[in-house]
Amino acid sequence: MGMYHFRIKWLTVACFEMEKDGKHMVTDPFITLSENSPCTWENIEGCDLITLSHVHWDHITDIPVLMDKFGQPPLLTGSLSALPLLEWGNLYPQSVYPMDANLELDFDWVKVKALFGRHTAFGETVNQLESKLRRKPFVDRAMGDMQILGTLEYRNFFFTFPDGMKVLVWGNDFTAVQKNIVKALKPDLAVIQATRQLQDPAGFVDFVNTSGAKFVIPHHMDLKISYDEARDALKEMGARIEAACAGTRFILPEYNQWIEF
Repeated sequence: MGMYHFRIKWLTVACFEMEKDGKHMVTDPFITLSENSPCTWENIEGCDLITLSHVHWDHITDIPVLMDKFGQPPLLTGSLSALPLLEWGNLYPQSVYPMDANLELDFDWVKVKALFGRHTAFGETVNQLESKLRRKPFVDRAMGDMQILGTLEYRNFFFTFPDGMKVLVWGNDFTAVQKNIVKALKPDLAVIQATRQLQDPAGFVDFVNTSGAKFVIPHHMDLKISYDEARDALKEMGARIEAACAGTRFILPEYNQWIEF
């Protein structure tokens, strides 16, 4: 590859570090407490910007240490979640950017647009969800109080770089609402959640085809099982995508290994 002067590496779950022209972006920094990944927050090499899809525990636990280590970079999160996140992490207010859906910020070196998203298939009431999400021993009272917001509010992010490269980082299920949001984006790279979605391979393929992505990298496939357990299903998914989506390449990441574009 090499034409984009862009690289990306996966740490665990939904956490990636991306680098473009010397600037580093980090997504959903839950690393050190991940039970299946060999990585910790110390594997992050740079951080000029953090994007946070939602405030569930498996997306946020390394935020305070990264903010301190890298000089309080901008942290982009949903508007409803911003204040509870500030209070939980004792963060600097000037570093946190509440992102309404369709808000785009231009940092000169990248434009970042927040896209509406939803966790749509939990099939549980608010009380059932709250009880389940508080069970981890490291989910203290302050973090626990944010968990319902993590279910209610979700932001996907669309990065556009000065040379025209476009990167989509996406979670959620493959509903009509989600598909209709991505169908006009045509990213060069789409980083797409693959957990329950592996149970709907046709939906996954259709979603990728709708997005028009040239390259696809999966995420969120090592939270409840090991990556090795998910690998065969992911390889089969990749083969289906490449067979059905003309010009699309599916790439399996490896922990802490840069993929260059």
